[in-house]
Amino acid sequence: MATYYKSNLCSICSKPTAKSFCIGCKKYFCRKDFKEHEQQLSITFDNEIVGSHDELLDLIQKLEKSNYLSLHIFDQIEQWKQTTINKVKKAAEKAQHELIQLIENQKLTIIKQLKPITKEIRSLREDENIVETNIDRLRKKINEMRQKLEKFTQKDINKSVIVSDEQIDWNRLIYISQEQQQKYYPLRSPPTTNIHPNTRWQQNAITVAGGNQQRNRINQLSYPRGLYIDDDQTIYVAEEENHRIIEWKWSATSGQVVAGGNGQGREDHQLNRPYDVIIDK
Repeated sequence: MATYYKSNLCSICSKPTAKSFCIGCKKYFCRKDFKEHEQQLSITFDNEIVGSHDELLDLIQKLEKSNYLSLHIFDQIEQWKQTTINKVKKAAEKAQHELIQLIENQKLTIIKQLKPITKEIRSLREDENIVETNIDRLRKKINEMRQKLEKFTQKDINKSVIVSDEQIDWNRLIYISQEQQQKYYPLRSPPTTNIHPNTRWQQNAITVAGGNQQRNRINQLSYPRGLYIDDDQTIYVAEEENHRIIEWKWSATSGQVVAGGNGQGREDHQLNRPYDVIIDK
């Protein structure tokens, strides 16, 4: 700890013999209290810096020696995989059942339509009264029915029968969030609002809260994090930098502080970097 010497009052005992000055805390000490100050700094350094450093090294060694697959986070991914596989299986079974029903219904419909044609063919054969118009008409009907059944036996059946969601981005279905690059904050709402997790938002929309530069006035926001939308479309915003929860009524041009807003702290009237908000009615 760098010091220089000048006579002054000791910050501990207030004696006028303080000649030691700590450039860290900017205070004067007498010789006795200065030694105690050094000892306390040494203890704090060992406990907080050296201790934390050693714990970090232990954690790195633990990761190096362990099998990554034994970590709890991999268990969560494996559980998600099994759950997703089960959901995909159920969806495939449902599609197979629907396809069987579709084929059966189509088959019964064509059998019903084919009966009068079969009867007419026999009649024309027995009467030997066949003309070109009969051939063209019957050929057209038979071809139409054959095409309806052939789509179930052709290899490109998926183009005509099966409808699947080709918009799924399988690389983003599950992924590891890089916290240092991007943080995700929740948007919450009552069940009656019914915001689906995969909702696609309009690219060109209107500003409903903030939009007046980043500051702490009631018509401004600073680092808005969690959002909650009420049944009456009132928006509650957790502002991390302003240490407050602010309420924005529908079509309002400014908000109203409903929690915090009195600086960063731990008192009953303060908040400390809130990042989420939920309303319990």
